Amino acid sequence: MLILIVVHILFLHVTGSNNPLGIKVNREKVPFHTYYTIKDLVGVFIFLFIFAVIVFFYPTAFIDPNNYLVRDSIDTPIHIKPEWYFLFAYTILRAIPNKTGGVVMLVLSVLILFTVPIFNKRKFVRIRFYPVSQVLFWCFFTTFVILRWVGTKGTDYPFDFLRKLYTFNYFFYFFFVPICNFMWDCVLLGRVISPVKSGE
Repeated sequence: MLILIVVHILFLHVTGSNNPLGIKVNREKVPFHTYYTIKDLVGVFIFLFIFAVIVFFYPTAFIDPNNYLVRDSIDTPIHIKPEWYFLFAYTILRAIPNKTGGVVMLVLSVLILFTVPIFNKRKFVRIRFYPVSQVLFWCFFTTFVILRWVGTKGTDYPFDFLRKLYTFNYFFYFFFVPICNFMWDCVLLGRVISPVKSGE
């Protein structure tokens, strides 16, 4: 982790930090020290304070109460489910009836996150220029939260249907957003370029 931090600071020192609009003009950039160091230190101290309060005063706040039950070595408990950060993948695993297909989709649900930088080829840096992508992002966030919630539920009718529906939505987001961004770039750049050509 320390190596990654050093590499990050090295790249930040070489290339500099960019501004929200993505303009690469040095006079519009702010210096790293005092602005970013103070901001980062405030964030670190707030995190450490909240972390210390949870560790010292509420150590069992995030532990499942079923962990305190006496275990039975013969019977597997029904309530077993993964931690919250794996619940979305667990839900996708349970959405596919075929075991092999479920495992493949589980692996793809994690690997597809690594394709986001590859297919994120927008002309503008900030997402504020892409209102459709903003709506799709919040739809994806809602899908992620609902997948986590459905992963804690049983296999009866409404939850099984929701599991399959939001699994489709999860994967559909990664295929639809690059197409949507490309089309929106064509619309924006078409509107920007066409008045210039007509004025010549």
